[in-house]
Amino acid sequence: MRAHLTDAVKNQVKQTNSELAIIPGGLTKELQPLDIGVNRAFIVKLRSAWEQWMTEGEHTFTNTGRQRRATYATICQWIVDAWAKVSVSTVVRASTKAGMITELPANSNDTDSDNDERDSDILFAIIAQLLNSDTKDEEFEGFVDE
Repeated sequence: MRAHLTDAVKNQVKQTNSELAIIPGGLTKELQPLDIGVNRAFIVKLRSAWEQWMTEGEHTFTNTGRQRRATYATICQWIVDAWAKVSVSTVVRASTKAGMITELPANSNDTDSDNDERDSDILFAIIAQLLNSDTKDEEFEGFVDE
């Protein structure tokens, strides 16, 4: 796909004060955080949910005796649950290794924190650094509360 190389897309990106980063073929596994360290953690958790369903789940069968697949709703729930189990530290490490962030926010080296608010603050700091932004939650899409 090369849609991101069209003039229309380039103009849209420019209007958002963003920059396109074209990753040369073969370097995706070196430069994209998901490929570097997040996908594997996610897939392991997703596969675990599928394996649990296969071994412990209630199954229905076709008239010919073939087991029916999991419903889309079930699969979507596995995806939501698997993503929720990917730790903030996994995302931070992968982003650091990809060179997207240069220094880690304070306390981001904790593993699998139960403190959702702190995890949210860490992710906000990482995203703000990635976007070179110091905008607070109150300032959204160019609107500032006065």
